[in-house]
Amino acid sequence: MNKDFKKAEKMLANIKKARVDALVRARKGELWIKDHQHTYNELMADYLNIKDTVIAMIEFRKSPIWANVIVQSMAFFKNPVGHILHRGRGMKRTLDSYWRMKAIKKEWDDDFEFTNKRIDEDYEFVEGSEKHIKKIEELINRWRNKLTKIKKLKRKYK
Repeated sequence: MNKDFKKAEKMLANIKKARVDALVRARKGELWIKDHQHTYNELMADYLNIKDTVIAMIEFRKSPIWANVIVQSMAFFKNPVGHILHRGRGMKRTLDSYWRMKAIKKEWDDDFEFTNKRIDEDYEFVEGSEKHIKKIEELINRWRNKLTKIKKLKRKYK
């Protein structure tokens, strides 16, 4: 009977340790989000800037041909060598940058979503374990009281 009592106390200690570990994990996750929020915001600003540039490129392509000719001519007369060398590559680089930024943004979004999900799970575990810890503590205290009464009775009748 003493072995079962010690197992119950050990189980209670393990549950309390798991609860503390969950709280620590949740807090570390919150601090990670707080530390990386600034970098994420900078990434979002860059992503939105590139997205706006791509949208402007698409709208420019949809504009009438005479507007394209005027703009291309102005760019050519302003910087002929740069216009010839960078015209095609600039669009390709912008689109490549857009897709890279979109992939990076998705990774960050997934990381933040996963971290928030884990934080919520840890807090749910902590809330759920509170009730169980109280019940187990009550049972152990009752058990302890009964064991002490039994020991007193054994001493009394020896």
